[in-house]
Amino acid sequence: MDEKKKKIIKAAEQLFAQFGFLKTTMEDIAKKAHMGKSSVYYYFKSKEEVFAEVIRQDTLVFQQKLEAAVSNAKTPDGKIRAYVITRMTHLQDLSKFYSTLTDEYLDHYLFVEEVRKDFYVYENTVLKNLLEEGIKQNCFDVDDVVTISRMISIAIKGLEFPLFVEAKDYDPVKESNDMLNVIFKGIENQ
Repeated sequence: MDEKKKKIIKAAEQLFAQFGFLKTTMEDIAKKAHMGKSSVYYYFKSKEEVFAEVIRQDTLVFQQKLEAAVSNAKTPDGKIRAYVITRMTHLQDLSKFYSTLTDEYLDHYLFVEEVRKDFYVYENTVLKNLLEEGIKQNCFDVDDVVTISRMISIAIKGLEFPLFVEAKDYDPVKESNDMLNVIFKGIENQ
């Protein structure tokens, strides 16, 4: 990636974290990046485009963290647990860093979801592969891997909302572990 583009993204990320998306302008981004506004517009047509790139770049870092966590776990259920816990702690860290965006979360929800579409394809693929690994190792009994991976992904997604809306007393690691216990063991009395 071009060095000037990296500078713009870094400046924008800092401003979005400090002031939020709504209060940050392209002029602010240009000043923070020590560039002319026309230079910023050369790389990005709009503030939304800059914001989307900030999200994309974070997603790349996020995926690297997830892959490292999964590779360090030993068992299929441990790998899924490591994936989910890493995912939730990363988002919790982001919610603290982007506290001003947390206040604007619902305003940007659909936009962020559109930008993160590729991540959700990635996530479903990772979960599907981990389930298949667990089936091969005789750890999981799953008939429809695609449906179950999608269900786990949806359940994880459901844990995100409280991070951005009720972040005060929410413990995403505990709730993630509770959710995974239900997924792995069920709720029926055996």
